Amino acid sequence: MGASAAAGAVALAVVWTAAAQPALPPMCSGLDRSDGRGHFVARADLLRTEAAGGEALLALVNRSPAGALPPDWAPDDLVDLETGRPARWYRCTPPRKQCMRREAAAAYRAMAAAMREAGHRPIATSAFRAYRVQCSTFDRWVRRGEFCEATTVSALPGHSQHQLGTTVDLFTRAWVDGGDKFRPGYGCSDGGRWLEAHAHEHGFVLPYPLHPDYRRGACGAVPGGEERIDPRTGYRYEPWHLRYVGRAAALRFREAWQASGPGSPGEITLEQWLRREHGLRDAVAAPVCDGCNCDRCATFAEGDDAPCERPAITLDASGAPRAAAGSPRLEEARLVREDGALWLEARVQVPQNTLTQPPIVTPASGARFRRGRREAQLADRAPRAFPPLEGAWRLAIGFGEPRHGWPWRAALVRPERPGNDNGVQGRIPAAPGVVQLRVSMEGVSPGTLMRVGLVNGAAVTDARRLTAP
Repeated sequence: MGASAAAGAVALAVVWTAAAQPALPPMCSGLDRSDGRGHFVARADLLRTEAAGGEALLALVNRSPAGALPPDWAPDDLVDLETGRPARWYRCTPPRKQCMRREAAAAYRAMAAAMREAGHRPIATSAFRAYRVQCSTFDRWVRRGEFCEATTVSALPGHSQHQLGTTVDLFTRAWVDGGDKFRPGYGCSDGGRWLEAHAHEHGFVLPYPLHPDYRRGACGAVPGGEERIDPRTGYRYEPWHLRYVGRAAALRFREAWQASGPGSPGEITLEQWLRREHGLRDAVAAPVCDGCNCDRCATFAEGDDAPCERPAITLDASGAPRAAAGSPRLEEARLVREDGALWLEARVQVPQNTLTQPPIVTPASGARFRRGRREAQLADRAPRAFPPLEGAWRLAIGFGEPRHGWPWRAALVRPERPGNDNGVQGRIPAAPGVVQLRVSMEGVSPGTLMRVGLVNGAAVTDARRLTAP
């Protein structure tokens, strides 16, 4: 158990009374109280459940403050996964009884039959999970390790796709008999390969794939790749987690996925596709503030009610980021050469709620710019460009006269921020306050005339000239 367990793995519980048909439980008790290390979720975020339309097969349920289902929501058409007989939500507690919505369960049985014909023995280990069950599920992950680690492998209560009744964790007997079912490698097993190739034919999608940056070969991962958080989804790779969206929607998603360039930096996941289907302009949404991600989270809470003293984004009643209290200001910029390497050092005053976007070009990210290339050079990843997004501010770097443009742009984040968000093109929170930026540049000769400024779309402010030493 991790060091935080004794000081406080969050003990989550729900209070409910047994009856012929008990009332659905309130939210998890304990989740809104600090575990002693600053980990908790503000009541404003626990009570704000925007994804109430859980009956829709394409409901958007994710890690964001607005991506949660209400504690009292459960499907009214649940059936036993194996028999198809109607079942009440409170009887559907994995592993004793596996349930899914009627349509999803029928599709699962057809898919399971196809798997058996292909020589696999499918095992559904977790299908529908009520809010109260997700409370205990999340708590178990916390007790296995540490709160922040748990949030990357288990959804906070209300944010789990399992509550939809259309999601199932599916393994094979051969895999389960080989050890811990959550061990790395399932995606490359015979059963995992079958699901990746055929699940969509039955209306199922794998929402949490392995990010292209973490892949090696046809299905393998770089060392530790399966443990890394995918910035497109906010979770680690889960090749066993399947969500039913209907055969027509699954085929549409498959076509969109293929068009996005599988294996390329632009490859999409179900999250990005659903956001398009819902008419949302951002490819990702900042996760709810829980004390683990204070440099990138969002919250409906105000002031001291949130776990982060300065939450990255404060949301208004509609779920949109509150307007920033002004525009960023470039206070200082200079070029320094150290051991032959050229660095741009800049100090920027960033108002609260300012949005930025990749690339994150910091010493911690290992990313840099190289003369003659417009895209960011990312450590151990394919170079990629990040076209401007509406409302996102970045540091801009150019050469010569303004007519030559601003080929290099860097996110307004702190130097210690790693570059995980470079794996997806989307607006992200800028670091509020005074931000010291340090950007690595290669191939720039001494005496080169350069320009530095702040850019939002096509508008550049605070531009100034510098000469490379």
